[in-house]
Amino acid sequence: MSSALPVRATANAVYDFLERLPNHALITGDDLRLEGVAPDGMSALISMRGPLGVRRTARTRVTTRHRPWAFGGTAAVGRRTVAYVHWAIERADAGSFVTLTATILRAGALDRLLLTIGGRQWLARSFDRAVALLAVTVERADLAVAADASPR
Repeated sequence: MSSALPVRATANAVYDFLERLPNHALITGDDLRLEGVAPDGMSALISMRGPLGVRRTARTRVTTRHRPWAFGGTAAVGRRTVAYVHWAIERADAGSFVTLTATILRAGALDRLLLTIGGRQWLARSFDRAVALLAVTVERADLAVAADASPR
C-alpha cells in the first residue's frame, strides 16, 4: 500500500522533517499515534487504533537514510508481523513529490486476518492522511524559513 502527493517544499526540507522522529507526532492523527521515541532517535512506538476497538502497537526502527531521497525502516507488530515502511522523496517542479509505502514482509495469523477484513483499507486511509499532513506541515515550515531568510 502506498500514498503519494506533491509537496511545495524542497526534498531537503521534507527529509529534515522526517529524520526527526518526534516530528512524526505531527502527521499521525488519531488512528496512528506516536507514543514515544527512543533516546537514540532511531526507533519509536506507534499505536494503531482501528475500527471496532482493534488496537495494535508497532515497534519501528530506522534502517534506511539516504538524504534527501529516502527515509524508512521496519515496523514490527507482535512477534510475527514485520513490514518495511519507506518514504521516497523526489524533486518536482514546485518542490518535491513524496510517497509513503508499506510492504508487509511477513504477517502473523491475527494480522493477516485484520488485513483481509479491512485493515489494508484502514492503513491506506491512514497513510493518505499522514502524507497530506506532512505536506501541510512541511510547506508551512519551509515558507516560514524562507520568510525569515528574506532581506528586510
